[in-house]
Amino acid sequence: MEIIIPILVLGTLGLLFGLGLGIASRKFCVSTDPHLQKIISCLPGANCGACGMPGCMAFAQSLLKGEISLDRCRVVEEQSRRKLAEVLGIKLSSQLKQVAILHCSGGNRVKDRFQYNGLKDCVAVNLLLHGQKECVYGCLGFGTCQRACPFNAISMSESGLPVIDAERCRACGKCVEVCPKNLLTLAPVTSNIYVACSSHDLGRDTRTVCSVGCIACRRCEKVCPVDAIHVIDNLAVIDIDKCTACGECKKVCPTGCIRDNKFNIQEG
Repeated sequence: MEIIIPILVLGTLGLLFGLGLGIASRKFCVSTDPHLQKIISCLPGANCGACGMPGCMAFAQSLLKGEISLDRCRVVEEQSRRKLAEVLGIKLSSQLKQVAILHCSGGNRVKDRFQYNGLKDCVAVNLLLHGQKECVYGCLGFGTCQRACPFNAISMSESGLPVIDAERCRACGKCVEVCPKNLLTLAPVTSNIYVACSSHDLGRDTRTVCSVGCIACRRCEKVCPVDAIHVIDNLAVIDIDKCTACGECKKVCPTGCIRDNKFNIQEG
């Protein structure tokens, strides 16, 4: 009896607790929309925050409630985007693929003003006299953008510059956010011509520190047949809405800082 009584007591308590948990699970059960899991399965799961939400789950919930537009997710693949539109019962709007573009071509061509031995991070280096490079507008080359990219779309070249893989890039904007020099922008793949420089120094000063920087000579401005490029604050700026990618500005640029993207990416 000394053994049987404790067994009966524990068994009874276990049964009561089990029944209590069963009743509680039914009473306090939170019903979820079956469409939610379908939406989550179509999202990339990178939790990059490019949509403005803290993660893919929050985006899915807001999407299901109609509080946010599907177009806010810039990193979802076209096939998954179509599935999402089908699940949500909405008409899919056309969306032109964007990629990140680097507006600098200096890299190792630009000498260092001083030797830096601290944390290998562009943001940290920039806090010290705007970085170690003689061109205070140029890429510092420590790969902070590479580490920030959730899609492994950025690699560092031997010349000390980030290289964007246009096929992998989802235009989430993480690299744009972390660059302390604001050298990265997002542009449609149809924007074939771009300026690979961000210097606002006078032409003679730019030429002193970088052989491939914009020297504000205005040759590009004069030759453009559609008035799509102008030198503003000593830097050539292209209006992508006007630009026809004729390449005339690229031909006359004496330093070669006006370049052709040549993405050749087919839209879905």
